[in-house]
Amino acid sequence: MSELNGTGRGGPGGGNGVVGGNAGGGGGIPVPSMTMGGGDPVAHSIVLRSDAPLVGHTQWLSKALSEAKSSGRGFVLLTPNTTKITRTLSRLLSEVGAGWIVEDGRGGWFVGETGQRVSRRPDGVFEGEDGVSDLYAREGLAQDRGGVFLRAEVLRPRRITTTVGHLAEAVCTELTGSAPLGWGVQEPVTQPWSVKDISSTYSREKAAGHYLHFVGPLGERRLTGSLEIQKPRNGVVEHVEAALERTDPLTFDEKASITRMLHAQSVRWGTAFQLVGGDPGVISPFYTGAPVPAAAVFGPEALKGHNPSEVVSFARHLGAEWCDMIGDKPKRASLAMVLADSPSESRRHPVEILDEVTSRLVGSRPRA
Repeated sequence: MSELNGTGRGGPGGGNGVVGGNAGGGGGIPVPSMTMGGGDPVAHSIVLRSDAPLVGHTQWLSKALSEAKSSGRGFVLLTPNTTKITRTLSRLLSEVGAGWIVEDGRGGWFVGETGQRVSRRPDGVFEGEDGVSDLYAREGLAQDRGGVFLRAEVLRPRRITTTVGHLAEAVCTELTGSAPLGWGVQEPVTQPWSVKDISSTYSREKAAGHYLHFVGPLGERRLTGSLEIQKPRNGVVEHVEAALERTDPLTFDEKASITRMLHAQSVRWGTAFQLVGGDPGVISPFYTGAPVPAAAVFGPEALKGHNPSEVVSFARHLGAEWCDMIGDKPKRASLAMVLADSPSESRRHPVEILDEVTSRLVGSRPRA
């Protein structure tokens, strides 16, 4: 996978959410006492310190997050620069507005996912600064490792018969050949996989949001993922993210198969990325390269108000390896796109292609 080359961590569509503000500024994260640990609440935030090599959404962390929410305080996970976190935890922290702050070992701090330098004001608030920590920018690539990261979202009608979990199951089956092994509300998961059980617990529950974990079948390289269930007024939304380490890049046929699976699930949108430099299921506190888009699907909702044939032509002009409308029924057809692993004289970088097509569909100006 060494031929893949990204231009910046996250990319359009994002590999992981930015926590603590974008590089170059942003709001502060209130942490009155850096010496408080073990989940001890302080005046404005709960600071939880961990020296573990890998931190996930475990029971103790879940309790600390719940305590912060119930008391109206913020939450900060504080770690040394040798600690990594699971991608599913990174996503959760981003969703709830919590922060992962890393000690650089020299009396300074930076945001774990982005490397943005942060300082501590006299009142104990972490505040974003310009620039990236040189510790984050240190060499971190492990070119013998890489994998696939996929994110997608579907909106289902809110009915008494509505089930949830099918998208996660389809994604896992597509990437591993088997359905998920288990699911749970924390890491590690504790329940055997069952769409029926997940649906009976969360599909008809009145609460608006749920964040679940799922894992793929046992093996040397195991899929890990998250399933977010939201309930807007017009239905039930499933947002799925999954990561799987693998040694070889996706082939054209594998990318095309992913687009067909996403269309069959009636996704609003879905994108598969390839990553080089480490396990895609883990976030390291140093730069490990950017996710490079490999395949994408835009459903009828995203295409509303656009001439599909014009968008297809636009994507082809930018250099999409393949792009077309798929589906038997015009009103339910999706735009599917396969992107090459790297740019060429006649083909723009896959990150730029996805960015331009997305910008055209959402109506915003393409990024320069």
